[in-house]
Amino acid sequence: MKTSNGSSMITRPSNNSNQNKPAIEPDDDGWVTILSRQSRKEAKRKSRIVQQYTINDLPNSVLVHILSFLPTIQAAQTSVLSMRWKYLWAYVPALIIKGYGYNGGYEMQKFLQFCRSSYLRQITLMLRDPLVHESCIKWVDFAMKHKEVEELNLQLMNRNRFNMHTPNSLPRNIFSHSQSLRVLVLYGCELRNIGEVDLRNVRKLHFKKVDVVGNLLNDLLAACPRAEILKLEHSDSVIDLSANLPELKKLKLRECNQMKSARLTVPNLQVVKIEDSFESGIEFFQLCGIINLMEAYIIHNEDGDYQVYNGTYQVYANLLQILGQAKQLTVKCSSLEIMYNWSQVIADCSAMKVTNFELISLDDCYGISSFILALLKKLPNLEEFRLHKICDIDSRNSPRDEESSNGPNYGTAFPLIAYNIA
Repeated sequence: MKTSNGSSMITRPSNNSNQNKPAIEPDDDGWVTILSRQSRKEAKRKSRIVQQYTINDLPNSVLVHILSFLPTIQAAQTSVLSMRWKYLWAYVPALIIKGYGYNGGYEMQKFLQFCRSSYLRQITLMLRDPLVHESCIKWVDFAMKHKEVEELNLQLMNRNRFNMHTPNSLPRNIFSHSQSLRVLVLYGCELRNIGEVDLRNVRKLHFKKVDVVGNLLNDLLAACPRAEILKLEHSDSVIDLSANLPELKKLKLRECNQMKSARLTVPNLQVVKIEDSFESGIEFFQLCGIINLMEAYIIHNEDGDYQVYNGTYQVYANLLQILGQAKQLTVKCSSLEIMYNWSQVIADCSAMKVTNFELISLDDCYGISSFILALLKKLPNLEEFRLHKICDIDSRNSPRDEESSNGPNYGTAFPLIAYNIA
């Protein structure tokens, strides 16, 4: 600052001047840009404007992908948004109809005729009205033969006058031209005479409440050499199960109560889950060629007559021998009788190969004292042991109080406890 005589002097800036002091901000390249307070406000305002994107700013390919996750009816309702959205849903490569309460009619037929000429990759039909089942199945048959469908999910259940579910037959040769299929889900369908089958590229198979005649399921599995996931649920019509699935990684069997024998060659199996199956007493169960089994789950949820379970516990005990290579075992059982007999069988089973178990979890099991002792003696590599809601049946001879005198004494339950053996 210059004085009246021409000399200069240095003055200390006041505190108020710091508010207008320019900001020094380095950029990505290391250069320093000096911004005033007004410039900083303008930059922040512009940055907020730039960040305000809307869904209309997305390209059509992204919007079509988003619509593919919606049921087809809801995707079609987006046509009223604007002119751009009017026909956008028609490019979705998926037909998803969840019409449990739909009563069919001309509109449904007209809609399917429109989709008949569309580009499809996924078909999901969840219908319960028998009036529309026949026409929909015929349309699916056409789509499987003329479209490159990658995912087929058919849930076709209807009820008769006794309120019982009745399966629906699939047309012959529906799987004769299915080279593009990757996922096959059948619920409430009937497999009787499906003719030629070509499912060479299928990765996932899920059958629930499927009525199978004879060994047709084995023939279907033989046509899926590349399957990685197999789920079989509520399938009492499956008596003998036999298949060679070299790439199978996950296996789930649930409530296959009438199964008498099962032989699966699954060298790459990693996860197996068996739940409430083999109630009638299976005679033969074998998983062949397992190399690196990671997780095994044995779940028994329902109580019942001891005569039914008398032969079942031996089946599960033999199953434990087969799954002895697993690194993690989870056992869940709510039947007092079957769990107590498990402990007796396993305690006497000196040949059981369970030395590879690294994690064992017992959930809702009764009568496990001898069961635990027998396992711990055979598990030198065990690192963690979990207990959850356990009742010790070995204390059944202990004195009872008045409240428990009318029933069996299940001992004392305790919450989840994890022991680190190492």
